[in-house]
Order: sequence, then structure tokens, then C-alpha cells
Amino acid sequence: MNHPLRGTFVGNSIVRLADEGVPIGALSRTFKIPYDSAHGIVRQALEDGMIADMPQADWPAGSRLRTPTTKPIRLEARPDFLMNCKAAFGLTPAEGRLIQCLMQARACTKPHLHAVVAPEAEPKIIDVFVCKIRAKLRKFQVRIETIWGQGYAMPEESKRQLMARIGGGP
Repeated sequence: MNHPLRGTFVGNSIVRLADEGVPIGALSRTFKIPYDSAHGIVRQALEDGMIADMPQADWPAGSRLRTPTTKPIRLEARPDFLMNCKAAFGLTPAEGRLIQCLMQARACTKPHLHAVVAPEAEPKIIDVFVCKIRAKLRKFQVRIETIWGQGYAMPEESKRQLMARIGGGP
């Protein structure tokens, strides 16, 4: 059964954010809808293949969002890293630079990533790159996490898995 909010701005937003790993409880509070409604939208999206995994019920008790770096990111010219990312995962040079940024920092803001990865493009391109990179890395269990309203981070385990596949350093 389709949920009445599916296909609306709220429903589409919930599906998109759930795909980025935002917990169902957080979605329910953000959009001011009952938990069961948010859960129904996400469950249907999972069944329809619109999202890969069901997000957790809520943030773990006592968890805090990571604070992205605010200092300028400086990437060394590393053509070997970029070539290895292309060979192992099919990443473009810009996508490889974004991965290189995430490998170097605990977390990165979208404006910092934009300044390093594609300053000539619209800022929204960072979200597009992350979406495409996630699809390419998903089968390798390499994840990019969203820091809601701020930026992105790569968990340490994902960094280790990525480096194990390509070797070398960022």
C-alpha cells in the first residue's frame, strides 16, 4: 500500500534523507509527522528499491554529530591516488579528489569540498558527486556519511577498506 505522503515534497525528502542514513526518528521529528508514517514511507521505498538499506530507528543515545573541518583543505597532487581510484572503483578525477578530501579529514563541510573539488561548478555538484560515489562504492562496503546540514565524513573502517583496495595513501 502506498503511503499518502509518497510522491510529495515531504515524502520525496524523507526517502532521499533515509537513503543518506538519517534515522527514521530524526525524519519524523524534522517533518513533524508520526514515526509510523515516516517508517511506512521508508519501508515502501526500500521495497520499491529506491533505497539500499533501512536506516536505524534513531540516533544512538548520547551521540553527537561530528563537526566538519573548517580549515582550508589542501590536496597534494596525487595522480597515482586518482588513477587507483579510477581503476578500482571507476571514479572520475573530481570524485577521486572528493574521496581524497574525506580521507584526509575527520569530516568536511560542503563549501570546503566545493572549493577543492569543483569551484567552477554550482555548489550543489558536491551532493551529486557524493550520490554517484556512494553508488560506486556501495558494493565494496565503503560508506560516506552525511553530517546533516553541514557536510560529509568517511568512517575510519571505510577508509581502511578503500585503502586496502587501492593501496598507497591519499
